[in-house]
Amino acid sequence: MIEVNHSKIKETNRKKIISLLLEKNEITKLDISRILDISITTVSTNIAQLKDMGVVEDVGTLESTGGRKAVTIKLDENCKYSIGIALTPNHIKLSLVNLRRRVIDSLSIRHKNDGIENIIKLTKENLDTIIKKYALNPSNLLGIAFSIPGTVDFKEGIIKYAYLLKTKDFNFKKEFEYLKVPIYIENEANLSAYYEFLNRKDEIENLLYVSITDGLGLGIVINNKIYRGDNNSAGELGHTKIAIDGKSCKCGAKGCLEAYTSMDVLIEKYNEKTKLNITDISEFEEKYNQFDKVTEEILDEYLKIFSLGISNLIMLLDPNSIVIGGDINNLLNDKIETLKNNIYKDNLFTNEDNCKISVASFRESYLLGAAMMPIEEFLEIK
Repeated sequence: MIEVNHSKIKETNRKKIISLLLEKNEITKLDISRILDISITTVSTNIAQLKDMGVVEDVGTLESTGGRKAVTIKLDENCKYSIGIALTPNHIKLSLVNLRRRVIDSLSIRHKNDGIENIIKLTKENLDTIIKKYALNPSNLLGIAFSIPGTVDFKEGIIKYAYLLKTKDFNFKKEFEYLKVPIYIENEANLSAYYEFLNRKDEIENLLYVSITDGLGLGIVINNKIYRGDNNSAGELGHTKIAIDGKSCKCGAKGCLEAYTSMDVLIEKYNEKTKLNITDISEFEEKYNQFDKVTEEILDEYLKIFSLGISNLIMLLDPNSIVIGGDINNLLNDKIETLKNNIYKDNLFTNEDNCKISVASFRESYLLGAAMMPIEEFLEIK
């Protein structure tokens, strides 16, 4: 037992040192000792081992104050990498980040959505390209995390139901275990919430992220942790019902909030009203930016319905922070005041002082959230 505890203490000290090196460009061993309240002997031992591993390096010396000149050290930020991969109904998106969380490379490959096996095959081909290009292996690759638009079993790595990818009860993790690195499978909205939370974790402990893409999802962070629910199905905001026998949803049911508020609704409504055939949200956005009245009318009507979903969410969970993001971020930014007015109108239980609503700064938060997960796991001090 003593040996196990000693090993745990050693691991904790090392992670504390690496975390501090990530914050500082250059630092001395003495400063590490003082900041972390760890003995200089322990710091020196850890630094020596990290040097042998190629994680840290000497970078210079400070002016002497009478004794030996202090040597400054820094982290080799490219000593470890992490990969985030997002599967969407139309694209495979891949992002390689280093230990300092800097994006090193990105890929976006269009696919035909012709079966999960074909999507996996295309994913492996492009993943192999990145692995070879950067000479990645189990010693320098911390892990790969996948963003899935559907419900997943995070622990087992199983896609429980992802109708946008036309798959159900599929052991996704098993397909990538040959890489011999940790593999994470997570819901898209959860990863978006995770990324936004990481950028605010010094300020808040709880956060809701509403994701508007081909579907409508909700990521929940409570007490600094992703909340998945007992059956890994928490956050299915899009499939709460707002109309009995209402509009058909892609999930097969009727009256789901998603059927009225997914990104596709804006495109469909525009085509219905104009008899045109735009196919991408960027086309809708372009017309909106050209002061097209039809797009503004459609967007205003869309926001009225969407606001009902957010209002109900506030009533249920009483959050102090809601981030809304996805593929219509630019449109939301322009209409944020309209959205807020809709949400707080006739609401006697909360207001803008109690619940801050903001638009995500990055539309692909789910991809960066996936890329950050192996790094955060590596650095987590348990």
